[in-house]
Amino acid sequence: MPPPGVKARIDRFWRAIKRINQLYSLGLQNFVKNEDALDAGERNLQVAVEALIDVGEALIAKMDWRTPKSYKDIGLILKEKNVLNNEQTKFFVDAVKLRNILIHNYIYLPPEKIYENLGKFKKILTLIMDNLIGYMEKMGVDP
Repeated sequence: MPPPGVKARIDRFWRAIKRINQLYSLGLQNFVKNEDALDAGERNLQVAVEALIDVGEALIAKMDWRTPKSYKDIGLILKEKNVLNNEQTKFFVDAVKLRNILIHNYIYLPPEKIYENLGKFKKILTLIMDNLIGYMEKMGVDP
């Protein structure tokens, strides 16, 4: 069986965003008291960012642009090629930093900060993914 491709990652991204929206709608007080919500919030933020990284990297490879040296570099290349604007690039880089914290330094993120990041990133991650998909469609790149 072949490994899941870009389309599967895009689908998983949308599922993560749906969960992020549901979790954010709990409100801060209910979120921080619910360990399952906290765990789901951390995981779905991580998955959404990972999917964004994977789709961005796949687009870069399919377009035969320069090879990124880091996850942050993916956002910078997408900006160079006018896929992302300055603000979106800043949020992409911030999302990569958040992903690194979620994976490596998770003990330093209190529940309130997780909730804050759910709200901060839910719309911008969606906008960035929409841009990636729109660019792929415009350029005839099949995910």
